[in-house]
Amino acid sequence: MKKILVIEDEPAVRNNLRLLLKAEGFEFIGAENGDVGVKFATVHKPDLIICDIMMPDFDGYAVLNTLRQDKTTAMIPFIFLTAKADRADLRQGMQLGADDYLTKPFTRAELLEAIAIRLKKQEAVTNLQNKIQELQELNVKKDDLLATVSHELRAPLANMKMMIQMLEVIPNEERKQHYRKLLEAECVREMDMVNNILDWQRLESEIQEISLETLILQYWLSNIIERFQIRIEQRQQILKVNLPPHLPPITSDRACLEQILRELVNNACKYTPKYGEISISVELNDSARESNSTTTVIFKIANQAEIAAAYLPKVFDKFYRVPDADFWKQGGSGLGLALVHQLVEKLEGIIQVKSSDGWTTFTVQIPTTISP
Repeated sequence: MKKILVIEDEPAVRNNLRLLLKAEGFEFIGAENGDVGVKFATVHKPDLIICDIMMPDFDGYAVLNTLRQDKTTAMIPFIFLTAKADRADLRQGMQLGADDYLTKPFTRAELLEAIAIRLKKQEAVTNLQNKIQELQELNVKKDDLLATVSHELRAPLANMKMMIQMLEVIPNEERKQHYRKLLEAECVREMDMVNNILDWQRLESEIQEISLETLILQYWLSNIIERFQIRIEQRQQILKVNLPPHLPPITSDRACLEQILRELVNNACKYTPKYGEISISVELNDSARESNSTTTVIFKIANQAEIAAAYLPKVFDKFYRVPDADFWKQGGSGLGLALVHQLVEKLEGIIQVKSSDGWTTFTVQIPTTISP
């Protein structure tokens, strides 16, 4: 309900406006003089002010001038009521920042039209201001991203450089093999970060198309998990995979689905402490097993780490990283979960997260069809 402040020293006029505005669904605030009107404007922050010009002691011009100098009331639309329509008076009001004039006596239609026009323009201004603020915030976040990414990209590169040097000087073949695996893991981490940035940009530009193909879940998921085995072993985490027997092949976008699962498993590895458990499970939401039948495949990735309730609503925001939650100090771009959310939406699916009792669980539901 829009709030309208009427500043009018004549009780009869003020009462008529109260009845009219309330009948039209507006919240009415009445002030009997300019001094009270300024106080009410500051306290109630109305959506629009209607003010008489000719008032004793504190006239409409003084009211407008005072409100325009206060940043909390400066942008409130302001309509003058006047018993005269002298050009000099109109110019004086407009120079002070009045938005419109109504000459007494005015009709109901004239009043409502003036209010509607001013509220509509104010809504457009507010929307524009909000958009500008969003763009400014996004620009700050992008600057932060560039600073973060430049730092995060250096860490794997420094590690790779050190491992290459170690490979040159270590004579033991077993130790060399160990450093080769570490080197490969760092390369994967570097590529994942770069790919996240590129994929996010493609999704923002809406240029990534859906390409459906048949996936045999058991083999497909095994290949995804395999790339995390070394990291999980190094960190002494425990991985449990739960797949029901005889899962039928499904039809989906391989690239999108792989990226969703990779990011979620990567997240679980990153935020799970030493000896913590990571669980991956897949199921279908019904008993459909016939070819070309429609169903939903459900992926659940859980790990033994809890996200505070205050942070949960933000985990899918771009550039957001849960404070002090990275046990392994790997950092990241803050785009992983935002990218997952967009990819799930692209596949017309649903993603949910819950965190309690020392566990965090991401549940992804993707509509699909059973392939022959």
